[in-house]
Amino acid sequence: MSPNFSSIQTKRRYQLIATETRIAKFRMKMETAGISAAIITSPENRYYFSDFRGSSGALLITKENAWLFTDFRYTDQASDESPLYEIVNHNREMYQTISTYIKDHSINEVGIEQVTLPVNDYMEIKEHLSDVEFSSIDDSIFDLRMIKDEEEIGYLRKAVAICDKAFEHILNYIRPGVSEKDIGMELEFAMRRAGAEAIKTNHVIASGERASLPHGQATDRIVKVGDFVKMDFGARVNGYYSDFTRTVVLGEPSEKQRKIYDIVRTAQEASLKAIGPGKTCSEMDEIGRSIIREAGYGENFGHSLGHSIGLAVHEKPAMRKTDYTMLQPGMIITVEPGIYISEFGGVRIEDLIVITEDGYENFAHATKDLQVIPV
Repeated sequence: MSPNFSSIQTKRRYQLIATETRIAKFRMKMETAGISAAIITSPENRYYFSDFRGSSGALLITKENAWLFTDFRYTDQASDESPLYEIVNHNREMYQTISTYIKDHSINEVGIEQVTLPVNDYMEIKEHLSDVEFSSIDDSIFDLRMIKDEEEIGYLRKAVAICDKAFEHILNYIRPGVSEKDIGMELEFAMRRAGAEAIKTNHVIASGERASLPHGQATDRIVKVGDFVKMDFGARVNGYYSDFTRTVVLGEPSEKQRKIYDIVRTAQEASLKAIGPGKTCSEMDEIGRSIIREAGYGENFGHSLGHSIGLAVHEKPAMRKTDYTMLQPGMIITVEPGIYISEFGGVRIEDLIVITEDGYENFAHATKDLQVIPV
């Protein structure tokens, strides 16, 4: 079947408009901060502001100009993906070339990504630009990336739909005798078949007593009758990650397993019922946490209620007691309470939502009823 060039071209126009808007908003923040130029090198932020998917390069954004510096391997790709930028081949001397452009344009105040810029790279930039004053642009970029636009929301919605399909598939695959690694690989195959360009690298497949490990990576452990199997996985679509967790049980669950599962589900559903614009992250964390605490398992829930996600698996804000960020429309948040009991196992249920003007939209549609795998 021939591709629909009209729809592809329309999609590309929307992408360019979205990227142009991000650059314009960033320039406003630069002006407020008194910064004349910004060097952007992290892969996520480079892509966010340029659509460039190559593995090497940097952006230099000023009030009037935008350059993308890369090497011979990527210049054609950069020209195709980043028409809003002037493409510069740095001939393997990237920071020296960038420094030359900064000097030629008499720029004295430069913003850098202080959180992610390697020390060696910073020292090289300082060596070339000894008279320039540097400051951090991290908070400005974090503020912009917290609110997703419609293009980003569409990618995230699709990424969660892939997880829904993968979960439905894995229910018919899990059985006594398969290993955690088998389950992880089958999930990856299912997600890739459904359209994922990649998977979340830190996915969790933890069974039996190992389900008590919040971030337990898949091992050769063979699942058996009576096990909880906790699966935290995600798909990447156009650079954007989803995050999804469900816990199932092999064979008829014990009374304690049902009890723990029901507490976690109650905490998750109460949190979802309360969430919306104007609520603070700390307030939301306490809603879910209080239910688990009052049930007697407060010490067994040691992580935050959730976090933002997008081009990185963990972004700001986080729904923890120390984060007082107010939720706003366009924010993407996971809601993932859990209970983890050493030598027994654990349960986590996680959905990915977007805050809307009057509440939220839940991207996940997979059942949250405890799935009992027949044995």
